[in-house]
Amino acid sequence: MKILKWILIVLVVLVGIFLIFSATQPNKIELEESIVIDAPASMVYAEISDFTSWTNWSAWHKLDPNMVSEYTGEPGTIGYTTEWKSDNPMVGNGRQEVVEISANEFMKTKMNFEGQEGDSYASFKLTEEDGKTTISWDMDGAETPFYLNIMNTMFKPMIIESYQKSLKSLKEIVESKPVAAEVENPMNLEVVEIEARNIISIKDSTNAEGISEKLKELYTELSIFMATKELESAGMPLAMYYHYSPEKVILEAALPYAGEVEGEGRIIAKQTPDGKAVMGIHYGDYNASEGMHYAIDEYVKANNFEYNICWEIYANDPTTVDSADVETHIYYSVN
Repeated sequence: MKILKWILIVLVVLVGIFLIFSATQPNKIELEESIVIDAPASMVYAEISDFTSWTNWSAWHKLDPNMVSEYTGEPGTIGYTTEWKSDNPMVGNGRQEVVEISANEFMKTKMNFEGQEGDSYASFKLTEEDGKTTISWDMDGAETPFYLNIMNTMFKPMIIESYQKSLKSLKEIVESKPVAAEVENPMNLEVVEIEARNIISIKDSTNAEGISEKLKELYTELSIFMATKELESAGMPLAMYYHYSPEKVILEAALPYAGEVEGEGRIIAKQTPDGKAVMGIHYGDYNASEGMHYAIDEYVKANNFEYNICWEIYANDPTTVDSADVETHIYYSVN
């Protein structure tokens, strides 16, 4: 019995020493690794922002090529999610979701691993200089109970090694791809972020030669409606285009307004598109603006943007300025 008593005492002491030691260890895993990739930030961003591409460079995917992954949402957007299942204990089951993102600059994800309480976070920071990109990848792990802190100390070196292997593979993959030629931009086009605006509008159609007359007709109808409803103007007229050919043009004339109103008849109260758009400014006779539309269309294609809708804002009144000073702001909504 004395032997059992001493064995029990020794075990209690060892457990106590273990718990005391564990309590002195970090209560979560924090780390950051980086590498320089000889490529523009846009090429690196394309690989990290699309979870389906991770199968090519992630060390965890290489640990278990048979892991099952599911993807929800659109790459490059908040809420884009991947969930994975693996029989490999070093991979396990989990979920990762994009919670912050800025194209070609930054991405933060929230991770949850099965069997672990709390969420972990990872961030990618991209810094481009002279055509090369430094990518920094950090981890801010979930906090653990004091008696499990020792696991953080044990697993951190393995995670660091996986980070380093992943970044090395990412570098090799990106640098093996040809760098896209710089897109020509003689019209000084810009990619801008736009906010939605309240408008009243009428959708109609005409032929290419009848655009000006049709817009005059629609703006007159909209102006009468605004006056009747005592609405205050909140900007210059605009027009959205849905189809264009010499024989038929489908367009929507609109006037921005302040206040609240409901549409009546063919007059609709709505908002303009928001988000990213390619913008160009045409100075001079509106009938000569076709060249700007052509330039924007080519720029959109060269940058592999997905085009949604085109609209024009008539920034000043052609009847009050010289024809050479007439401004037409042209937007192509893209993603």
